[in-house]
Parts: sequence; structure tokens; C-alpha cells
Amino acid sequence: MQKSEKMIIVFLLICIFIVNIFIFFILKIDKTINKGIDDKIIYVTKMGKIAYEVYQNDKIIEIFEDYDKALEYARKYENSSIKKSGDYKWIWDSNPPYEVYQGYKLLKKFVNYSEALEYAKKYENSSVFFRESNTFIWDSQTVIKNSYHIENVPFIGQYPELFRGCEVTSLSMLLNYKRINVNKMELAENIKKEPFTFTLEGNTYNGNPHQGFVGDIYSKENAGYGVYNEPIYNLLKQYVGGKALNLTGANFNDLYYYINKNSPIWVIINTRFKALQEQEFNYLNTTRGNVRFTYREHSVLITGYDSQYIYYNDPMYPGMTQKTLKADFIKAWEQMGKQAITYAP
Repeated sequence: MQKSEKMIIVFLLICIFIVNIFIFFILKIDKTINKGIDDKIIYVTKMGKIAYEVYQNDKIIEIFEDYDKALEYARKYENSSIKKSGDYKWIWDSNPPYEVYQGYKLLKKFVNYSEALEYAKKYENSSVFFRESNTFIWDSQTVIKNSYHIENVPFIGQYPELFRGCEVTSLSMLLNYKRINVNKMELAENIKKEPFTFTLEGNTYNGNPHQGFVGDIYSKENAGYGVYNEPIYNLLKQYVGGKALNLTGANFNDLYYYINKNSPIWVIINTRFKALQEQEFNYLNTTRGNVRFTYREHSVLITGYDSQYIYYNDPMYPGMTQKTLKADFIKAWEQMGKQAITYAP
């Protein structure tokens, strides 16, 4: 080997070493920043104050106790947004994803789907455009039938592999109906996870179902709970991209629109399918405040409705369509936070 070739090899090795050192320090700085922000959130939560979290490209970058200061800071960055800690709703976005139109005229932009929909309902010939899917996801001209059933939605059971896997199993039925070949075990592996309990700065906390699946999804031998709409929505986006729709917060009647468009609806409900007594609820002590929960929490996939019943595929009882009286089902769904997810028609 010639001397010049040796020098080139040495130079390349030095470059690789420098790049690795640079990456190491970047990751270390990033972890330090995130830890500092987490500490701030915990402090603000303990003081009983509201924390406003500033994000850029869905990554938290700072936290404030004052909304105006949070807004001033967020406006310095592109693709920024603000979420109220513990509320789990976006309250400001530099590029609001929902646009309401009347005919071809843009009326107003919204951060939340439910707010955009309620506004659009006030106008004739109105529609809601979703920037992420680049499609209109609702229009006032669609006639909603008195009853509708989506045919051939696959039945998938959560047992025996997933003792607490109703949420990802219901999601697997939704994706398989859309002809996306993914099984419940892949979804269980890929869902973001949260420990059931952990210690931070000498204090014990619970995992947060708004941030990930809490505890053991596979076995009843270990402590566990479940997961709420946000991590499921993020997981759905990995498979359908901008077509994923989070309908959480909308009225139940608004879900019929998507069923009429042959889009089944993933929801959080309870195992009794009717409103629970208050004593069946408790609170998880998370770093972002208390999160209401019940061990009767459950998830199913809505496939139809009529004047009396809601029809759904239940991962606990696969093999045939289940039904529950509409009034009972809706009250149970509302009690669990009106959580609903589907994909754009």
C-alpha cells in the first residue's frame, strides 16, 4: 500500500471518529434539554399551575407558565405548536391543519377537528379540509343514512397473546380492513410504552396513557393498564400517513359520517358498555398531573349503527358482530373522553 493511500485511510478514520464524537455530544445535549423540560413540567404540576408546552415538529422544546410567553416563544419557530399540559389538546399551531370552506371560499382555520366541524355546520355548502391528508374530510352535502353497516371488517381476537391488547387489536382490525397487512403483535411491539410506576427525583409516578401504553401489554402477571387515543393515532400514522384522523372530542353523531364512508371507528369504551359508577374510577399520578382511569377501560371497532344499536367488533369476543343499545354505548364512550380514531375516506 502506498503512503498516499495510507494517509487517505487515516484521514477517513479521523473523520469518522470526529463525526461519532459530534453525534454523541448532540444526543447528550438533547437528553439534557429534555430532562430539564421534564423537571420544569413536574415542578409546575406540583405547584398546581398550568404548563404550556411548546413543540416544534411534534418535539417539545420549552415550557412556560404563561400562555402569552409561550406564544411569543413559539412564533419564533417554523412548524411550532402549543399544548396545555394535562389537557392533551393542541391550543395553537403555526399551521392549523383544519380549514373550513364554504364553496371555494376559505372561512377559517382550526387546530382541533371538533371545533372546525362545529363551525362548518353553521354554513350551507360547507366542508372541512385536512392539510395532512390533503383532502376534504367532511362536507355538508353528504346524506347520513338512518342505519349503515360496513361489511367484511375482519374479526381479530386479542387473546391469548395480548392480555391488555384490546387497543392495538382493534387498530389491527381497522388496518386490515384497509388492506394493510399488519398483525396485532407488530402493533403491540411498536406502540410507545410507559412503565406502570417509576421513580423520578425521589417521587413515584405512574405512566401516562396519553403518552404511551402503560405497563405490561402481554401478561396479567405484571401491572398494567392501557393506552389512550394519542399514541394509537401516532401509530396509525406510521401505516397510513396523513390519512389518519383523530376525531376525539367530536359528538358521537359526527362519527356516522365516516361509517357511511366505510371507515370503521376505533374507540375507547368500557367492558360494560354503559356508564360506570364514579367509584369505579381512580387517578394515575403522572408527571403531567392526575389522569382519570378505570380498570374496565376497553377498546372496540365500530362498524355500524341503526335506530337502536351500535354495532362493533370486540377483540375480547371475536367471531361475530356485537351490538349495544345506542344510548348506553354513547354514554360510556363520552365518559371515557370521546376518544375516536379512523382514516380519511
